[in-house]
Amino acid sequence: MKVWIDENADISEDYAEIHCSHENAEITWAAGILRGVGSRLEGRADGVQKELPVSDILYFESVDKKTFAYMEREVWEVEITLKEAEETFRELGFARVSKSAVLNLYKIDGIRSDFEMRAIARLENQEELVISRRYKKNFRECLERIKERLTGGTDETHS
Repeated sequence: MKVWIDENADISEDYAEIHCSHENAEITWAAGILRGVGSRLEGRADGVQKELPVSDILYFESVDKKTFAYMEREVWEVEITLKEAEETFRELGFARVSKSAVLNLYKIDGIRSDFEMRAIARLENQEELVISRRYKKNFRECLERIKERLTGGTDETHS
């Protein structure tokens, strides 16, 4: 795929166009990423409200029927369910990893196995998050799709 960037100071709003002979899984994925750039979610903490860039969220967690977005050093309550986070941000690399967490796969620094057949993801901020056995297969499939996309493969067999 050819990619070029055309800087033009006269443009008032950034935009991207994708030209293709036909839409395939790789094109759909790229479009999803582009649509997600700049996505924001409103968060609250200590009486302060802030627009959170979705790309900066490490993971979402549900605690006592409230959902929190974990950033590198901050935690914000958000008005979204885990199911909504998983579905809305799937194309941006988010995947369910346990009953109470949805993880941004692009924020993983490393993965190791656990003695109970779970996996442990070490995040960019060195925090660790457990990937439960129930969600481990889905987690691995999502990682594989991202790997294929980043290395130029297609995921049409997974669609």
